[in-house]
Amino acid sequence: MADRRADFSALLEPELDALWRFAERMCWEGGTAEDCVQEAVLTAWRKFEAFSVGTNFRAWVFRILVNTIFNANNSLRRRLRVTDRGADLDLVAALEREEAYEHVLADPERVLSRVSDELRGAVKSLPQAERMVFLLRAIEGFSYREIADTLEIPMGTVMSHLFRARARLREFLADHVRESGSPRRVPS
Repeated sequence: MADRRADFSALLEPELDALWRFAERMCWEGGTAEDCVQEAVLTAWRKFEAFSVGTNFRAWVFRILVNTIFNANNSLRRRLRVTDRGADLDLVAALEREEAYEHVLADPERVLSRVSDELRGAVKSLPQAERMVFLLRAIEGFSYREIADTLEIPMGTVMSHLFRARARLREFLADHVRESGSPRRVPS
């Protein structure tokens, strides 16, 4: 029993910070992250005998956390009324977004320093699958293969979710620059 506990602790300890960060970004309701991490760790401990030594513990424990977060968010979704934002884009708006995005590329630090809370909100507003893939890749540094294994989805799906998440965040940044007053024109 002591060896099992030591083995589990040795594998879990390096992943705890990443688990917390991921849960805080993925949970829709404040305060749920702590519950999800605790529940995931408890579930991992209960199922640790089923874990195959030598396989990817990080992917295994993240998969447990992902399932826990899905359940928590689905429970919240049932309690809340979800509204669908129309995604009608016209050509002029798309061109304006593209021009505004050039400003983001020219001085990203300036833009990001003004949007930290809004950017977090934009990430939170991504559809759950896209947000999960984006955070695992961009924040936690998972490879495409690790994400596919963790979420048990094809690698092509990982790539399409990541592409759509990045596109949505790009639009958000461009809209934010455009709405907050376009900075000087970017030299070509």
